[in-house]
Amino acid sequence: MEKLRIEVKKRDGIGKKYVKGIRKNGLIPAILYKKGLAMPLELKETDLIHLFHEAHSENLVAELCILSGKDKEVKTAILKDVEHDVIKGSIIHVDFQEISLDEVIKIKVPVEVKGEPVGVKEDGGILDHLLWEVEIECKAAKVPSKIEVRVDDLNIGDAIHLADLEFPQGVKAIGDSEQVVAHVVAPREIIIEEEVESDIAAEPEVIGEKKEESEEAGKEDFKKEERTE
Repeated sequence: MEKLRIEVKKRDGIGKKYVKGIRKNGLIPAILYKKGLAMPLELKETDLIHLFHEAHSENLVAELCILSGKDKEVKTAILKDVEHDVIKGSIIHVDFQEISLDEVIKIKVPVEVKGEPVGVKEDGGILDHLLWEVEIECKAAKVPSKIEVRVDDLNIGDAIHLADLEFPQGVKAIGDSEQVVAHVVAPREIIIEEEVESDIAAEPEVIGEKKEESEEAGKEDFKKEERTE
């Protein structure tokens, strides 16, 4: 996995008034935790968003380049929590947890589907991608950026389950091995057409009703003629 890196800075202050001030300048308050200790940090929102794009997720392990005056130190950390503004959706706070590269961790990584199923190309089926992230367990140094899976051989009705995914050495999946990652289903139009045909077949024409309707219509026409005469 390519190492992710982001530059952060030790915070000069704490409290609501201080963090409100740095947010106005495009900075996000953060905390780095380690064994009961907490280090207040701040980082650029644009740098954090760029990091998410690189990781394809908000679940990631990264190197934090921590600046403090003229000093600089690098620490490996897992992103533990991202807090968003409930109205604007913007990021307002993040928490990191310092870890060692040999530490075994649990983390979610993206599942990326590759290829076009034969059931889609030849039979008009629809590929339904259900599992977009998978939780894994491995050493921090072995966390893959994503898990890829080929779907080219899938026909309509076929599925790929969690147990079918291939993981790098030293990485194992957590969860129900029978969980469906992706499958190919029949096109919806055919189902609807069949239902409509079925409904029509289930409702035979009632000749008596049409006759009564015709008679009623004739009576109404007759009454109209009577009024105009």
